[in-house]
Amino acid sequence: MGKVKSAIITALVVAAVVILSLFAVISCPLNEVERYNSFLSSIHMGSDLTGEAYALFYPEGVISEADYNSVVTDLDNQNRQEYIDGYTGYLSVYVDKDKYGSDFADSVANDAAIISARFAEKGYSKYSVSVVDNYVIKVSVPTNFTYSAYKGYDNTSRSNELTKVGNTVKYLTLCGELDLRGGNDDAATTIIPLKYNGFATFFSGANYYAVGGNHYVRINLNDDGYRNLNNIITNLSDGSGYFFIGDTSIGLQLTYGENITNKTLTFQVGENYAKDYSIILDSVINGKVLANDYNDGGENTEIIAISPSFGDSAVVWLFVLLLLVLVGAIVISILKYKKLGLINALIAIAFSAIMITAIMLIGIQLTVAGAFVLVLGLALLMFSNFRIFEAVRKETLTGRTIQASVKTGYKKSLTTVLDLHIVVLVVTALLALVCTGELAACGFILFLATVASYVLHWFTRFMWFVVSSPVKDKFKFCGYKREVLDDED
Repeated sequence: MGKVKSAIITALVVAAVVILSLFAVISCPLNEVERYNSFLSSIHMGSDLTGEAYALFYPEGVISEADYNSVVTDLDNQNRQEYIDGYTGYLSVYVDKDKYGSDFADSVANDAAIISARFAEKGYSKYSVSVVDNYVIKVSVPTNFTYSAYKGYDNTSRSNELTKVGNTVKYLTLCGELDLRGGNDDAATTIIPLKYNGFATFFSGANYYAVGGNHYVRINLNDDGYRNLNNIITNLSDGSGYFFIGDTSIGLQLTYGENITNKTLTFQVGENYAKDYSIILDSVINGKVLANDYNDGGENTEIIAISPSFGDSAVVWLFVLLLLVLVGAIVISILKYKKLGLINALIAIAFSAIMITAIMLIGIQLTVAGAFVLVLGLALLMFSNFRIFEAVRKETLTGRTIQASVKTGYKKSLTTVLDLHIVVLVVTALLALVCTGELAACGFILFLATVASYVLHWFTRFMWFVVSSPVKDKFKFCGYKREVLDDED
């Protein structure tokens, strides 16, 4: 390869990596009101980096100590004596005396288990559902902020994420059976004929799916449900039917003439709603119904956002740490392999930019554990390249030329590098598919990193060939020394 062609290809690759890296990590104001947020600052962060949101759910018959005191300390309140006579104190809550006892506490614990199963389907990197004071359920989930939203550079995004959290918490804690009603408000009456034993018996389950950027709730009907629902839809010529969980409409509407395809009902809604509706519908259809009504059906639920466990500057310190790891890998490469180290440095930077872009585009929630997995991916790439470099060095010590040494070194190391990547791919694929939450997210990140590592490992050879092609002393270029044989003296 000639010097001109080598210079052109090198310049194009370097320019592409630099431009991608700038978009990946540099944020800047565009004008007085607009700002460009980098790929890195647009990645959704876990609760350990940008905090979590929590809500407390009080079942009917349980009130907080503050609510109780606000009534009984008000001598003019007409409900004062009713509260004094009707409630008994337990830790930091007050419980209706008619409900107080182990049976009521057990029903709350069972409800918490059902709610926890619903949130497990949501795919959060980390969440918790616990019972506090024996009668109150606490739900904690990540706020899902990006760094730009967390720092207030994108307040619209911040508000949207809190709205999503609020809606999810509301819908996944709904109490009651599935029903079809003739209106979209609490006063609407059921339109299911009394001869049917519940609307939920029409269905076998529900699930979420996405196609071409559109998001859907798909509800699967059984044989009886298919026949009965066809009859109901035919009779909807003067109105619509709305899906309810208990007394709360979930926004799914049946209309006259709507087709049922392959024994399924399909509704197109927004992404977050589609996921929430699918989870709550599948739970209720399969008999997982809450025994108690909480916070008046979720309408009086307050979402409280709290700071991350690692501190307000956790994201910055994590980025600095990752940057130091990358710089360390680059410095070691250059010191050990001279100009060949510069090629390895370019590949390491490309790997980092590609992973940032991929995580941002796919929407994976990044946690501290996920960042550690990224370091493992970089280490896998560095190990693969360094192993090849050392294999080539050994070949040069036998007196071979650089071209012959590279060919032999890659050939001898192929099995080791390929097997290592295959093993990591299989393990990470299992983690991503079988596990949930943070472990699944880490598995998926390492899966992507492993694919990127193997591709860039071979791209390293290509760039090695391109950059060193016009160089006369290729041994010096690589930082190698050729063994001088006796017959050459």
